[in-house]
Amino acid sequence: MPTVGKVTCMWRDGIRATVTFLDDAEVVVSRLIIVSNRLPVSLDGDAERGFSLRQNVGGLATAIGPYHKVHRDCLWVGWSGIDLDKYDAEQIRSIREAYARRRCVPLFLAHDEVAGYYSGFSNDTLWPLFHDFSHEAVFEPSTWGMYQHVNRLFAQALEPLVHEGDTVWIQDYHLMLLPQMLRERFPRLPMGWFLHVPFPSPEIYRSLPWNRELLDGVLGADLIGFHTVDYARNFLSSVELLLHIRADDEGRIPMTTDRYATVDAFPIGIDYDLYKRTARSTLAKAMKRGIEEVSGKRPGRRYATSLTAESNAVAEAITKEGTWWSHYAHEELPELTLARSAAAEYKPNKVVVSVDRLDYTKGLPERLKAFGRMLEKYPEWTGHVTYYLLATPSRENVDTYRHLKEQVDQLVGQINGRFSLLSWTPIHYITRSLPIKPVCGIYAAGDVALVTPLRDGMNLVAKEYLACHDGRDGSLVLSDMCGAANELTEAFIVNPYDTEAMCEALHSALEISPAESRRRNIAMQARIKARTAAQWSATFLDALGQVTNEGLADRRLRMSQCNELLSRWNAADRKLVLCDYDGTLTPLVRSPERARPTRATIDLLQRLGDASGVDLAIVSGRDRETMDAWFGGLPATLIAEHGAWSSGPAAAGGQREWIRSANLPDEARGCRLFATPCSRPSTVCRDRSSRRNPTPWRGIIGAAISGLQPPSATSFLRSCGSSAADWV
Repeated sequence: MPTVGKVTCMWRDGIRATVTFLDDAEVVVSRLIIVSNRLPVSLDGDAERGFSLRQNVGGLATAIGPYHKVHRDCLWVGWSGIDLDKYDAEQIRSIREAYARRRCVPLFLAHDEVAGYYSGFSNDTLWPLFHDFSHEAVFEPSTWGMYQHVNRLFAQALEPLVHEGDTVWIQDYHLMLLPQMLRERFPRLPMGWFLHVPFPSPEIYRSLPWNRELLDGVLGADLIGFHTVDYARNFLSSVELLLHIRADDEGRIPMTTDRYATVDAFPIGIDYDLYKRTARSTLAKAMKRGIEEVSGKRPGRRYATSLTAESNAVAEAITKEGTWWSHYAHEELPELTLARSAAAEYKPNKVVVSVDRLDYTKGLPERLKAFGRMLEKYPEWTGHVTYYLLATPSRENVDTYRHLKEQVDQLVGQINGRFSLLSWTPIHYITRSLPIKPVCGIYAAGDVALVTPLRDGMNLVAKEYLACHDGRDGSLVLSDMCGAANELTEAFIVNPYDTEAMCEALHSALEISPAESRRRNIAMQARIKARTAAQWSATFLDALGQVTNEGLADRRLRMSQCNELLSRWNAADRKLVLCDYDGTLTPLVRSPERARPTRATIDLLQRLGDASGVDLAIVSGRDRETMDAWFGGLPATLIAEHGAWSSGPAAAGGQREWIRSANLPDEARGCRLFATPCSRPSTVCRDRSSRRNPTPWRGIIGAAISGLQPPSATSFLRSCGSSAADWV
């Protein structure tokens, strides 16, 4: 049933709901139904104390959780992670009620379903393949069958939940078949799907035996989202190669005569304020202080005494009259060499940090080799740089992951054994999960963050580190194989497979001045403040609303177009920005006086107008008195009444001077001429037919539209048999 319109309502408790009006005058409450492998909450408590739910931190729970929390019309469907065999019927009823209070609908999967669908096909097949580790992928028909089965279970669970006017947003590679399953049940259901990991090149993807089935499943969605333009291009290329369907220039893939699947990029962000605030919490500060004391950034008496003793031992060893150590002086024992390097030159003590899951895609062995190479190549950092590596183990029962942990353990031991001093250990290695506050303390203590995955969809660790350094110095060494490298261009970007390049980047990051570090961070932080998790959710859902609305589908600005505009903006020495007001800087409203600019809008325009090399002009059909009252204090040119009046920026402390467009007739004559343009188009055209002086018409058309609200300029010119380009 076609939708006429939607209105968002605010309840007294601040929670929102969306009302949809259908063309038969029926009114329904529209809901967003989020579907993901896991729910954003975990079960807590027991049968005696009662069951409750604990909010998860990180991943989808942080990205979409706030939207789900403030929208009363939003449901979340996903696997509960609970083994039903451990609970009786009454306990299961209590568990369902606990989830219902949080507007979550749990699915309960059996052990063999989890093993085949999640551990098997999702993690052993799709995860390595999508991260370009095709040699690690396992192609097992039985797990593919279970993957199909569990996707059907999700579809069956959603079927009674979906109502007219609802929107469904499906998340990630676990549910690639679900969009088409829902499309078969609900042909007109607005539906989006987003992939949170990379999408591989067609050459890698085609090695999957069931590649066409997964593409067909995803194409059931109206909007298909990826982190980067490159991932979106890989998907479109795979569709063209394997399904022989070519997308148009707008990224739209024709599915039926009246439906397209649109593909675009939507870079995900973080809750910037959450990490900024948490880094300043008491617990995070205590963690930061402890790390600084252990690493010598805040040397206490014990650290200073130990370092002095070792330095004195070096001085004694290199003299002829030295004691027991002296006769080894010319043999360059490692301990002597290291201690001599530590004492030879003053270096500020620095901390390097990494926070990662112990996964082969994260590049931990390569990272450790680069750190060891830096200590070898630049021995002056001996005793002065400490690496805190937090590597949370995962899937320890899988051989690949178990061997990876053994390799990382061995490398840490080798580096510590080779370079440690009595008072200094180069690597502090933590292999357990930590809550968000201690993690933010680790981020805040780091002078350098080493974030070098071999392949990653976005990598939010880099953004979390920058948020914890809000307004402070701190350097980021970032892999060029993750989506974040496209946004955080001021970081030290490296190839994670190039040990020597990582060594040099790490050394440069340690040597950088605080002023230069802050300059780089300010630019990156400005971007991630604007591109938050909340903004990502809103942008995707707005785009989904556009692509499912025939009248708006061709008005979207794609991410590739945004990137091109930004590239041209950065390359230009001088920029002219022309901003329309109603419908652009403010939403269209019924009462024009209610469209006053917000403080945030004024602040944004002020920053834009103050920027070097930027000329800002605000163009509107509103009268000059209103424009002066609202924007008179801005460093901007104001254009009022659709070009009839203009005013340049006012001098400091002065008043604006408004200038009427040249060659305009007096206002009374202009109004008489255009009072009934539709009833007398031939008269107007006859007056203009000679085209001896077309210039005045540019202003007259704008003035007529502003004052009398006739048909639009384009419609009016069309009625005269001329194109807009001929006259305006």
